[in-house]
Amino acid sequence: MDSLFAREAGEVENAFLAAPFEEDGWNAALRLFARRTGSSRAQLLGLGDDATLFNFMPDIDAAYQREFVEIEGWRPEVNWRVAASGRPLEILSEAHYDIARQHSGTDDYEEHIRKWDGVHGCQTVLVEGDGLLVGLAALRSERDGRTGQRDRKLFAAGATYALAAVRMQQAMAQRGAAITVGAFDAIDVAAFLIDRHGAVAALSAAAEAIVGDGAGGALRLRRGRLGAARRDADTALQAALGRALNGEAMQQHWIGSPQEGGGEGGGLLCEIFRLPRREWDFGFDPRVLVVARRAADIPAMRVVPLRAALGLTAAEAEIALRLANGEAREDIAAGRGTSAQTLGTQIKSILRKSDVAREAELTALVNRLLR
Repeated sequence: MDSLFAREAGEVENAFLAAPFEEDGWNAALRLFARRTGSSRAQLLGLGDDATLFNFMPDIDAAYQREFVEIEGWRPEVNWRVAASGRPLEILSEAHYDIARQHSGTDDYEEHIRKWDGVHGCQTVLVEGDGLLVGLAALRSERDGRTGQRDRKLFAAGATYALAAVRMQQAMAQRGAAITVGAFDAIDVAAFLIDRHGAVAALSAAAEAIVGDGAGGALRLRRGRLGAARRDADTALQAALGRALNGEAMQQHWIGSPQEGGGEGGGLLCEIFRLPRREWDFGFDPRVLVVARRAADIPAMRVVPLRAALGLTAAEAEIALRLANGEAREDIAAGRGTSAQTLGTQIKSILRKSDVAREAELTALVNRLLR
């Protein structure tokens, strides 16, 4: 029995420690872990301050995830498994669930977990702190029955290897952020990586140089968050960052405008990009990239190459250029002596010819072409 246990524990160790480095490695490790603990499936769950960050179970129907979110399964008053959460690497099982059921949980969760054959099992906390809890669980059906001592012993051994793998995945994500910032350092670009909480996870040397007294004081770091010095500008910037965190792919945002001055370079142009999430990011990866740079006026003489590049009329090229320079629609209409309705029609034509869907995408395109 001891030699069999050692062999199976060794298999689990190898699977978890390989998980961060192999394609589909986490799914493979969780499948093996479930088999070796006599469970229907294994689960790796990440909970944030007020929501589920990830909920990985190999081969589970997508409806499981939707139902878990719908019943707010991350809340301890709903989910007796969450309510039973113990100390890191403390193993909890059915005896703890029986107690938690008496004081927590709802019919919604009970129906949910019975439907998906996970009424029994054991669990532990791997990581806790900084608004993040990562837990590991083995879920067993009524047919599997309650866990035995050997199952819990192998689960405890596997949990230590899973923790090491999670830490390695976290280190790789942080290293990836450092490499990204280093790439921006090499080309002297001011770049900020924003995490899921909206805090600055990393920034390039050029970014450090433009916060505070740099860049005319336009940008600030307050309690680790990127903001604008002026209240109205900060409100708009926070709204733009919020949209990016909520899934908007790309935005172009001005802190001031080139026409306002504020130093020899004019306003500050921030391009805000939503970063793609990897399946196994574990909530650690940066979510938004902000690239900031001084954005003096694009000279009017650049209208000619812009017309050629996008197939615009002279009037359309002028409008596109002025939009890219941060001018408001009403100012452009007034300057050209046209109505807001006429200007709107012209902008729609520009968007169609430029093969972009939104004004922000157009201004970003023009800036990339001409600056």
